[in-house]
Amino acid sequence: MLKSLYILDEHGILLYSKEFIREQQYDDNILIGFFTSIANFSREALGTAVKNVNLGENNKLILAPIEDEGLLGAAIVSSNDNNELVTKIIKNIMQEFIDSYSPDYDKEKIINEEMEKIIQDVLRTKMIHSPIIRITFSWLINAPFSILLIFASINLTLFIYSAFDLNQYITPDQLFSRFFPALILLSTGNIVILFLFPNLVFGFLSPNRNIAVVNSIVHLVVTIILFAYSSEPAFGYIILGHLPLTLIFSLFFLFIGIRSSSKRFLKK
Repeated sequence: MLKSLYILDEHGILLYSKEFIREQQYDDNILIGFFTSIANFSREALGTAVKNVNLGENNKLILAPIEDEGLLGAAIVSSNDNNELVTKIIKNIMQEFIDSYSPDYDKEKIINEEMEKIIQDVLRTKMIHSPIIRITFSWLINAPFSILLIFASINLTLFIYSAFDLNQYITPDQLFSRFFPALILLSTGNIVILFLFPNLVFGFLSPNRNIAVVNSIVHLVVTIILFAYSSEPAFGYIILGHLPLTLIFSLFFLFIGIRSSSKRFLKK
């Protein structure tokens, strides 16, 4: 969540600021001194730029200096926001600011309405949509796709079974004793087919981790139920028999989706 945005010149003069949430107000004078102190100290004492500072209470400061222009961009965001994404957003806004107001950067000539439009244009594709919309959209994608994946899983398994003509050479009991490693591989393949894409979608579109995990578990239960009503209901035992592995794969793909989403979207 983007909470505050600041653009300063090299002398520490505030050129523009915007508060994105009403309930959290900051003293601009104190913050400006804090920003410039960090920037100057890191440049002179450390020889490098400090890019983020943990402010506590679910807040962190992201700094994005534009040294060629003598400008410093700063934003206060939520602690779980991706640093690279926030830095990119700040720099995109500052580039539009530079294009509009360089080289003088006269504070009196900066138009708030124009800056508001610049910010909204930059944030339009970087802000996460309504949680309800995203959850609904994720299920609209995954519901029909899960049926297709189950169909593909069943047919792929039956194809492999018939291609190797396993019934010709061994009994069902011998199948588990002699070809157990092959069955593990086949089961793992089925789990990947059934849970890779849906969990990536849930992770990418869910507004937070808790909702993503709930969606993933619901999807697992729905998949087992769909197997029970499919042409090969016994295939549901592949998932039940490897439930720990299924959960591990599901959560792994889920958090890949969450990680990808955090690099692309800010939460409101």
